[in-house]
Amino acid sequence: MTTSAHEGLQSLPPLAYESAQTPHSGIREIGNLALTIPGAIRLEVGQPNFRTPQHVAAAAQQAIQEGWTFYTQTQGLRSLREALTEKLARVNGIAAAPERITCGVGGVGVIAAAFASVLEAGDEVLLPDPAWPNFRIMCAWAHVRAISYRCPAQSGYQPDVEHLASLITSRTKLIVVNSPNNPTGAIWSRDALTRIAELAQRRNIWMLSDECYDQIVLDGEVQSAAALVPDAPIISVFTFSKTYAMTGWRLGYGVAPEPLIDTMAKVLESTCSCPPTISQKAAEAALAGPQAPVAEMVAAYRRRRDLVADILRADGLLAALPAGAFYVMADVSPSGMESRDFALALLRERSVAVAPGSAFGNVAAGAVRISLASSEDDLREGVARLCAFVKERAGARG
Repeated sequence: MTTSAHEGLQSLPPLAYESAQTPHSGIREIGNLALTIPGAIRLEVGQPNFRTPQHVAAAAQQAIQEGWTFYTQTQGLRSLREALTEKLARVNGIAAAPERITCGVGGVGVIAAAFASVLEAGDEVLLPDPAWPNFRIMCAWAHVRAISYRCPAQSGYQPDVEHLASLITSRTKLIVVNSPNNPTGAIWSRDALTRIAELAQRRNIWMLSDECYDQIVLDGEVQSAAALVPDAPIISVFTFSKTYAMTGWRLGYGVAPEPLIDTMAKVLESTCSCPPTISQKAAEAALAGPQAPVAEMVAAYRRRRDLVADILRADGLLAALPAGAFYVMADVSPSGMESRDFALALLRERSVAVAPGSAFGNVAAGAVRISLASSEDDLREGVARLCAFVKERAGARG
């Protein structure tokens, strides 16, 4: 008798309960469905639609020819970390020797190593709401409790520091902040970041500052918490993915106090040995070479932001004007639909993929995230379809 695949799965030993029960990212759900719909307009994915700058790609090709195909130090090449020391000082205002820097497989790899290095089962982590879904997945495998603090749309998605402070208990081990923010594009104020960092310092709690969009600035300027309160216990995380359109190169980096970096290196030894050597050599070229491609990409995101904001504003659907990253939140609550149901219906009926706000938390449950990492033509058409769909559903409600 042949055993079915389903029966075979039933006979497997048990999985880790919390990891198995944690849902996949709601962004991925929409993205996977969009792949099955020919001609769908893809506005859900947070991936730059630009090519990696040519001088960066050329440096990688040269590195291959020169034989840079071996393991490096776990924390990354010394030469790369020295270049990152200069970048952190120039761009972020953070003074850090190479020993306080570690590279990893993408910003997500560095964040995961930080989680594994500071958290123990039963700890509590304070996450912004809305927040990148991967944080909650990490909390599941770390066996810690994720607790959300509000970043209301009414305040431009700025963090409610008083609410955050009220959630701290004796089990709070880590506070996560994210500016420029995914999904809202909000750049958090200097005052808010300072107050949170001082709170972490005062209560002896680790703070993880996700700054993966640090150079995608559309208005104003970005502040790094570690520059504002240098003595606070802060882990600052960055990536080459967004700034240099290097998502597939998988290289991120973090800066933190040396004892934490040493522990993170142990975690990274067990998960990746070291970041890809070719990507590290490409990253050196990205840092040392012309920065004009970065400015050009940011200018394009700004134009797209203004285009999308104008369309949404005309229909009263602009939740807030983003100042950073490459996302715009659209208020779809007039449709009367929860954001996941709205996103699924919009994709199936109008062939437009957007990320449901509910994938990021409760605050954005009535909104969807539109990614600006698409062409202006796709944005113009896709957002117009979204607005028309909201009107149609609102009209159907009477």
